Amino acid sequence: MNEEHRPGPEWEAARFSVRYAETDAAGIVHHATYLVWFEEGRSELSRRLGLPYRQLEEAGVVLVVVEAELRYLSGARYDEVVEVWTSMRRVRSRSCVFDYRVIAATDGRLLATGSTSHVAVDLETGRPTTIPEPFRSTYASAVPAADPEG
Repeated sequence: MNEEHRPGPEWEAARFSVRYAETDAAGIVHHATYLVWFEEGRSELSRRLGLPYRQLEEAGVVLVVVEAELRYLSGARYDEVVEVWTSMRRVRSRSCVFDYRVIAATDGRLLATGSTSHVAVDLETGRPTTIPEPFRSTYASAVPAADPEG
């Protein structure tokens, strides 16, 4: 199995099989599905950090996607097992950025890479707000340390 695309310990993986409804007429995963998978990756990362996303909503805040980048590299097919690896890239008082790698579990093939940028929004007012504690500090602690070699 090709392990070169699996990231380091600061990344968390959500693992699941491709559902038939996620494929197009050619039997390949539809391009929009990857954004749904990114959401599952974010949710899994939050759970593994000990702060399920549901708790952020209960605190009256949601993280609204304001930008998404996605690069497709290889097609996944129905019933193939995929891993969506997710990591925090940056956390600021009102925003954060997640990075993603989608990998075929059986052969380690890199299927897609991407990122999403988010702004914290107050559920009542719909206006930007700060990411509440302990979410901000927990997310910040998950940002990989900068590589001193560049």
